[in-house]
Amino acid sequence: MNRQFIEAYYAAYNSEDPTLLQKFYADDVVLISAQGELRGAAAILATYRFLTEQFYDRMTPEQIVIDGNTAVVDIIDIFTAKRDVADFMGMALRAGETLELRLRGTYTVAAAVNDKKFTRIVIELLA
Repeated sequence: MNRQFIEAYYAAYNSEDPTLLQKFYADDVVLISAQGELRGAAAILATYRFLTEQFYDRMTPEQIVIDGNTAVVDIIDIFTAKRDVADFMGMALRAGETLELRLRGTYTVAAAVNDKKFTRIVIELLA
C-alpha cells in the first residue's frame, strides 16, 4: 500500500461511480462505522449508491500515514444534499445544505504484496 493507492481510492469515491470504487474492495471486505458493520463489497456499494442518490459526498484526505498493509487517514467529509433529506445522522438537511464531518479511516489490505484491495475499513468520527 502507498499514498498513490489511497489517493486513487478517494478519487474513485468522489467520482460517484460504483464500478470504479468496487475495484478497491475485496469481496469479503468488512466496513465498521458508527452505523454498524457492513460485510462484503456488495453491501458497501449498496450503501454508497444510497448515499450518492441523496448527497454529493466528497471526502478529502488531510493526512495519510501508512504502516505496512495499513493506512490511517484523517478525512474531511462534506455531504451536500441533492434534495431535502428528512433524517441523516439525526438531522434534516434541505437541498443544497451541507454537513461537514471530520473522520479517521483505518484501511487494511491483505498482507500479500500484490493484493491491492481493502479487506477491512474502520471509520471513526473525530471530535
